[in-house]
Amino acid sequence: MCQDFKPGSLVKDADLVVVIDCDVPWINQLDKPPSADCRVAHLGEDPSFARYPMRSYRSDIAIAGETAVILRALDAALGRLTTPTEPKITARRKRLTERAAQTRKEWAETSAAAGKSDAIKPEWLSHCLGAALPKDAIMVNEYPLLPEHCPRELPGTYFGLSPAGGLGWGFGAALGAKLAAPDRLVVATLGDGAYVFANPTACHWVSAKQQLPILTVVFNNQLYGAVRRATLSMYKDGVAAEDDGRLLADLSPSPPFEKLVEASGGYGECVSKPAELPAAIERALAVVTRENRQALLNVICRY
Repeated sequence: MCQDFKPGSLVKDADLVVVIDCDVPWINQLDKPPSADCRVAHLGEDPSFARYPMRSYRSDIAIAGETAVILRALDAALGRLTTPTEPKITARRKRLTERAAQTRKEWAETSAAAGKSDAIKPEWLSHCLGAALPKDAIMVNEYPLLPEHCPRELPGTYFGLSPAGGLGWGFGAALGAKLAAPDRLVVATLGDGAYVFANPTACHWVSAKQQLPILTVVFNNQLYGAVRRATLSMYKDGVAAEDDGRLLADLSPSPPFEKLVEASGGYGECVSKPAELPAAIERALAVVTRENRQALLNVICRY
């Protein structure tokens, strides 16, 4: 019954919020926090994030332990309860089911519209990857992939940037995933800034040297996207926003990243038109899965 990947609109109406191993469950400045009569529980190895100098998220109960152990115990406890059949619960389930269906319809409409645009947008790129990749492919995402347009349904098939990571984490993490699962397809989805920070020349060399063929997809908007978004969200009326938040975030002119992978014997391709994207993904996948070589798609995006 996933209701979206953004908590803002849901948290304010909830009567119970369970935060599982998450240091930033919502953004206080942007989202309305839970109401006073809502209960908030934090679960995880360090649910209070004790080593953080400051963390201002309410917690009515904090349960420390290995996340999987806690969830199994919670599942067993809930299983001993009788499923309520009260009309209000039935009505709520119906409402949420309808909301989920409507949300997915809107996602599909958004990706379809992006596919008809004159430039590639992250919604379309995420959708095309979701349509092309097998269900057991491992995805390592550093920022740009939109999970609502590229659903992963199996455990261990999606890894996002954690608090332990940093800019440039994704490429190396994807190589590590391939080392751990050599028979699985591994895809790294990176922003252009994240790709540069990963020291890509060294990463492509390691991929070739250690025979770790992965597909790297660069969402190339010639910007530090996270810097720009943070600037516009915090200082939308300030001087830094006058140039659409590009101050200290501009990465143009962008080099031909596809040439870097070629230097290490891999396959590189630059894509800039939405209609050409599905075939380009298939070509890159064929190189990785059939030729056992690494591949990179330098996807010129606008967002």
